[in-house]
This record gives sequence, C-alpha cells and structure tokens, in this order.
Amino acid sequence: MSSEEQYNINKILTLVELAEDKSPTQRKFLYQKIGQFLIDDNEKFSAAEKELMADILCRITSDVEKSIRSHFSKHIAKKDNIPPELVVFLANDEIEVALPILQDCGLLEESDIIEVIRTRSSQHQLAIAARENITEAVTEALCDTENEDVCLKVLHNLTAQIPEWILERLGDHSEIITAYQKPLLQRPFLPVHVAEKMYRWISVALREYISDKFDIDPRILEVQYDERQATIQSISKDTDPSAKLVDKLHIAGELSNGFLLKSLRQGEIDLFELTFSKLLSLSRGQIQEIIYAKDPQLLAVACRVLGLDRVVFSTILDITATANISSHQLSDEERSDVVGFYSLLKLEAAQRAIKNSRFLKGEIKYFETN
Repeated sequence: MSSEEQYNINKILTLVELAEDKSPTQRKFLYQKIGQFLIDDNEKFSAAEKELMADILCRITSDVEKSIRSHFSKHIAKKDNIPPELVVFLANDEIEVALPILQDCGLLEESDIIEVIRTRSSQHQLAIAARENITEAVTEALCDTENEDVCLKVLHNLTAQIPEWILERLGDHSEIITAYQKPLLQRPFLPVHVAEKMYRWISVALREYISDKFDIDPRILEVQYDERQATIQSISKDTDPSAKLVDKLHIAGELSNGFLLKSLRQGEIDLFELTFSKLLSLSRGQIQEIIYAKDPQLLAVACRVLGLDRVVFSTILDITATANISSHQLSDEERSDVVGFYSLLKLEAAQRAIKNSRFLKGEIKYFETN
C-alpha cells in the first residue's frame, strides 16, 4: 500500500468518526470538509472512497443549513467525477439546492430526471424544462404535468426534443392557452398541419407569420376565417344573437370546446350555457342543473363526455368558482378530490351517467349510476 493510499484511508476513517458526532456544529464542519475533498481536483480519492464520503453527506444532510448545501451543489454541478447517488440525492433536495444540479449536471440519468419530475415540486419541473437537450421522454413527462408554466418553459427551450404528438396536443391547447401560440410557432420543425390548425384562432399578426414561415397560400386559410367572421357578424344582428350564434356555429361545424371555454372566460354565461347544452344535446335547464349543482362531480362527468382533458376541466372548474357561477365554493381539498375524480373517469361510464335523470337532478351519486 502506497503512502498516499494510507493517507486517504486515514482521512476517511477520521470522517467516519466525525459522522458519529451529531452536534450541528460538527455536522456542518464535516459536510464542508467532505465537500472540499470532492470539489478539489487535487485530491486523489478512489471511486469507493468517494462513494463512502457521498454516503456520509447523504446521512447528515438534514442537519446542515440549506445555504451550505446549496453552495456545495453549485460547485459540483458541472463536475464529472461525483458519485451518481449523491447527484441524485441533491437533485431531490429543496429547489435552492437542486437547481444547479437539475439545470447543468450531466451525471443525471434520464430515469432519474423523470422521477424528479413525477415526485418533486413545480419549481423542480421548471428547472428541468430549462435544461439543455432534454429528451423526448423527459419533455413528455414535463408536459404530462399539465402545468401551463412548465409546458411554456419547454416550448421556449429550443434545444428540447418534443415529439410530434406533444406538439399537436399543445397546439390544440393553444386555442385556450394563448401564451402557447407564439413559442409553438417559433419551434424548429413544427409540423405544418399543427400550424394550419392553429391558424383558425390566433391573432392577425401570427397568421401572417404562419403564411410566411410555412409557405402556405393565405387565401386557402383566409376562406375559413372570413366565412366564420361573416357568419358571426350576420347572426349578431338578429334579435336573439346568443342562441342563433350557437345554432349557426353548430351547423357550420364551428362550435367547439374552445368556444365553450372562451365564452366562459369572457363572462358570456348565456353563450357558455347554450354551447354546453348544444354540445351535450341536453336542454339548457339540464345544463344549468349541472353547472349550479352543489356536487362538482356532475360538471366533471359532463366535461368528460365532451372529451375535455384534465387541464381544460380544471380551468372550467376554477373559472366557474371565481365567477361565482356555482353556488358552492370548493375548498382546496375538495378541488383536488374532484380533479382526481375527473382523471379516473371513463368515457363510457360518464356517457351512461349523463343520461341518468336522477343523477342530473342530484338525487343519486355518480357511483350509483353504473
């Protein structure tokens, strides 16, 4: 055994002995000392020795101030000789500690990153979304959170690999979440059919951008838009514009889930109720019973029948509550429960429930309809 190896063993034995001392001051000193060993490129430790030091750090980390852990995390984020288990441990720490690891560390495996996305906070997700060259599997996990800020961060990350089906889904959501529109259109290699579909609801300036970037004949696109505008303008002059607008748009195939949510966002409650009624083939009275019910499961079932995804349902739930449309205001726990309920709803079961008059009147619960 060389003198250097013996010296390192003595160092490790000293660290192990110090780890037995549980005083905060001693733990702080130990954390900083081990951190210095791992950061200093002049220190020559074997992989096994580093793993032992990493294990000590993980065991004492709860007794060490966040600022010290954060300082250490910043210094090792770009190093390539740190034990992987320590890197993963730091990535799951509080965001102030995890941030440099999540953004810059190349030692994190794809599976480790996805696990952080699924189990940690939205701040951890945002940090990962800003990471360079994230894979398709990672972007899918990020977008599956259905967090608007996280999805937007992914769209702004031009190095992120985004599968086509995710771009299509975000393109559909952009009818409602307008913040998605510009970064989507600026994505490299955005499929033309996504841009063509988005053309129907975006601003004039972005329509011109689509025509230029994707080399699409604007006359082909403008026909649909002009016809729709003419229809809306002509209907608006009639005696009962709301009902006639909904009927005409329905006949023209332009009555959509996006129009439903836009009506609610703009405070057009008549349009919202009439559109909901038309899309579900229910009377307006029945729709009002659903919207104003004390049991939010009725609204959840109705939205599932329309095929709305969870993020759109959550938006409708929040807006109806904010606008005081519903007579019953949900607590945070109740809201979480109903969103969870919505995630578990099956389309066929929801379709059966919506046809049950006793369920619509609130006489029985959802589980009693099947």
